[in-house]
Amino acid sequence: MENVTFDYKFYRIPKRFFKEDMFRDMTNAAKVLYGILLDRKCLSDSNGDARRDEYGITYIIFTIEEIMNLMNLGNKKVNKMLKELEEHGLIYRRHQGLGKPNKIYVYDLLKADNSNWLPKQIIFGKGSSNEKEVL
Repeated sequence: MENVTFDYKFYRIPKRFFKEDMFRDMTNAAKVLYGILLDRKCLSDSNGDARRDEYGITYIIFTIEEIMNLMNLGNKKVNKMLKELEEHGLIYRRHQGLGKPNKIYVYDLLKADNSNWLPKQIIFGKGSSNEKEVL
């Protein structure tokens, strides 16, 4: 028998999605998309080429079209999944305007400490005093 070596590459999907009640209503497709987005973020961080905003927070650029092609899904389905992830506090999309793709901030469920993963200034704008809790 020939000894074959495989270079397994896979997306990590947190077990919490299947064990915790707060994620029970999430579709499996949205859970897979989260794994893909988290992979992109972690890859950027580990390669040292992470995109960082004015607060030093890592974000990714992943267009709707790229997600549609990768997952073989339509525009409506992809947008619905992204909205699901936003509603669960797993991503935040920051609009850039002028036909540019959104910046996507990905919450890392796999990290032990995620305090202040997204500065309030990003969500509420600079100088905002709104004290709404973010994850």
